[in-house]
Amino acid sequence: MIAKLKAHSNFLLPLAAMVLWGGWAFLPKMAMQSMQPNSVLLYEAAGGVAVALPLLFFIRGGLSRDKKGISLVFLGSGLSLVAIFCYYIALRGGPVATVATITAMYPVVGVALARIFLKEKLTRWQWLAALLAMVSVYLLAG
Repeated sequence: MIAKLKAHSNFLLPLAAMVLWGGWAFLPKMAMQSMQPNSVLLYEAAGGVAVALPLLFFIRGGLSRDKKGISLVFLGSGLSLVAIFCYYIALRGGPVATVATITAMYPVVGVALARIFLKEKLTRWQWLAALLAMVSVYLLAG
């Protein structure tokens, strides 16, 4: 199954993630019409557990136990939950179009961190694309 997913990893899987994250960005605004952001966050975390638990049956002992990796994943998960909570609070007071557009620039932070810590390189065209994306966010959010 993993081999089949790798065959689609350059385009189809990122496209699927984009569509799924689009739904993720929108649905909490609807939920917060009748719930507080802290409740929405808790139920989202519970939904994540409900999705993650069945994975244990599919990996059948293939769970990695590297302490450094686990620590980094837990840190990332914590950062993600705090970011989601910030996003929900922002959604509470602002339109989805503005809040989702601004927060959608988070990959630029990941690119910068990858450049600094992993020494990954970008071409001039990729840097230009990132700059244009930031300009487009400014124009869309304004």
